[in-house]
Amino acid sequence: MELLIRGKHIFGKSKTKKDMIDCLVHHIDLIRQIPDEAEITNQEDDYIFFHLEPKDKDDRKYLKRLGFEREEIE
Repeated sequence: MELLIRGKHIFGKSKTKKDMIDCLVHHIDLIRQIPDEAEITNQEDDYIFFHLEPKDKDDRKYLKRLGFEREEIE
């Protein structure tokens, strides 16, 4: 499964410094919840991918709650 985080979208529609900090806190909380064994691919052009294979159905549900999706096979 795969999760994409784009730097371009990290600050959402922030209008104030407080809004920006709140957006960063959200992303920090999300990243902390991603299991340590996730592989990270940094495309160095605004795209960061987290890759992780679920061990079972409960893992799959947890990852989906975090925003992970099935990887597209090319």
